[in-house]
Amino acid sequence: MRFLTLILFLLVAGFGTLFAVLNAAPVLFDYYLGQGEIPLSLLLVIVLASGVLLGVLSALPLILSLRIRLRKAEKKAVE
Repeated sequence: MRFLTLILFLLVAGFGTLFAVLNAAPVLFDYYLGQGEIPLSLLLVIVLASGVLLGVLSALPLILSLRIRLRKAEKKAVE
């Protein structure tokens, strides 16, 4: 299993490096307080990470409430 994880990690790292090299062109990024020039690959990684973070934050209340319900059900089953 560790070998498979290592192979998967190396593949993702390799594709990530290739992606960064192929998308190294600077792009103009406008935001509320100004603008800046950053590499396209960095901008895409930032946008992807922001989407993942927002997805996790939006699912967090449901996950926490389900964990609380599970603990109550387990406590009730033990009694």
